[in-house]
Amino acid sequence: MPVTLPKYAHWVAERRFLVDAKTLPALDLGHARRIEDLYVEGGRLRLRATTDLSNGERTFKLAKKYAPDNPLIGPMTNLYLTAEEYAVLNVLPGERLSKLRHKVGGFIIDVFEGALEGLVTAECEATNRMAAMRFDVPEWCLREVTNEPAYTGWQLAQNQAAPAA
Repeated sequence: MPVTLPKYAHWVAERRFLVDAKTLPALDLGHARRIEDLYVEGGRLRLRATTDLSNGERTFKLAKKYAPDNPLIGPMTNLYLTAEEYAVLNVLPGERLSKLRHKVGGFIIDVFEGALEGLVTAECEATNRMAAMRFDVPEWCLREVTNEPAYTGWQLAQNQAAPAA
């Protein structure tokens, strides 16, 4: 049965790729954002703190990605939080993940930290399947892993190890 769009949610179509860090264009750390995620135990909630490394500005949000019927597209909703609200929720049990996020062309590059150090992925996002499929995939993308659940943020946080390429 197809997933229907829940109230207040929007569709997100995203493709995910493994990246060859050796052939990736140089990344500017000064324009990166550090993302710290908490995948809350017992559901599909993700608490996120984002720090802009160029100015130290922080943003906080609580997201829910609904279970998609197709890995390419699914409903998602975000709620922006204050620092105080984030602090209250940040003590919940769950698994954590940290990464540096860069933008290269129309792609988001995630360079994972901690136990996942060495893993680099790229994503392109669109509002529908057709638009997501139209992206020209750069040569530094080794292979598409959109259909591999092991490369979702939730699964990476649970395993705290990069899947075997």
